[in-house]
Amino acid sequence: MPLEILLVGPLLALAVLALIAVAADIGTLRAQPTVRPARAGRARTAGGDEEFGLLRTVALSADLAAARAVRDRLMALGIRATVGTDSAGFARVLVFGDEYEDARDAV
Repeated sequence: MPLEILLVGPLLALAVLALIAVAADIGTLRAQPTVRPARAGRARTAGGDEEFGLLRTVALSADLAAARAVRDRLMALGIRATVGTDSAGFARVLVFGDEYEDARDAV
């Protein structure tokens, strides 16, 4: 039996394993998240407004009930508001940017 016939099977198996390894590596590649630059006039801080997208923090409280009371006051004045918790565990009263000044005046 020629030597080439004995090498074909293991070489073919090695080629298939190499293809599987390449396919698995390509499957794990992901786009790296991009960091957006901070807007002018607003510094990025840990636990800051960037966690909440278009919403801006108008009040910060360690007590969820107090934050809800502030939200209820703002809503009674016709200002859209919500309460969210940040990564540090604080309750934030959040409003849209176009209502931020009115909300600050109300708080």
